[in-house]
Amino acid sequence: MLYGVLGDLHGPFIDKRAVNLALDIFEDVGVTHLILNGDVLDFYNINAHGPKDPGVQTNLEDEIHWGYEFLNDLAKRFKNTEIVFIFGNHEYRLDRFIMANCPAFMNFLKLEKMLRLDELGIKWLPYNERYQVGKTNLFVQHSPPSYSANSMATTSLMKKMDTDHIWNCAHRTDMSVKTGSSGRVYTSYVNGWFGSTGIIKQNQNEMPENRRVFMYTKNHEQWNTSFCLVSVQGKQHHVQQVLMKNYVCALGETIYEG
Repeated sequence: MLYGVLGDLHGPFIDKRAVNLALDIFEDVGVTHLILNGDVLDFYNINAHGPKDPGVQTNLEDEIHWGYEFLNDLAKRFKNTEIVFIFGNHEYRLDRFIMANCPAFMNFLKLEKMLRLDELGIKWLPYNERYQVGKTNLFVQHSPPSYSANSMATTSLMKKMDTDHIWNCAHRTDMSVKTGSSGRVYTSYVNGWFGSTGIIKQNQNEMPENRRVFMYTKNHEQWNTSFCLVSVQGKQHHVQQVLMKNYVCALGETIYEG
């Protein structure tokens, strides 16, 4: 079995070129499982964590519609692939908003219903529930135990030494290896993101709308793009973390360009 893991698309403000390149690679290598590790949707309008650009015009209906169309296209493209959607902290924004403003609608306004995930044949897990990769000791989970700018993967290992993990959420690529007291080697990977900021231009009026969305976020110029491919045989797994640079990825001797 071959798993492809990516997350942090922050739709509808995605980097289409980067996402399409990752999906082209998944299709080319023949992934059997495609794991969306959270924050596929941004839920920009119900962000409660700082200022929003008043020039960005979007609404909740637009974002839900984009999410359904994206997932519908994904299900058609990977019709023979099991797709799993692990909700991230941005999907959880919707639950928090409903609980704070209209709790009576909590069981009615469910994201999995709005996106028609059952209809699309897409499995889903609630925010930060971890997904076991086959029968291996590797788990995929959206938010790592640490949001530290440095050594995120190392800190995550120290807090969760029982298993190997692939995380998202931090928007920066990181990887760490540590040997436990039992002698077992543990690994932790933090994937980058697939949203669209690019390098902020001095003249913000020239900046495309989808890049202005994250301009108030600290250190966003340092974010990068990466995903993981996981080969599984029985209880054994091998993770290859693939960094995308200038819309180019290398897998062995094969160069992929977006």
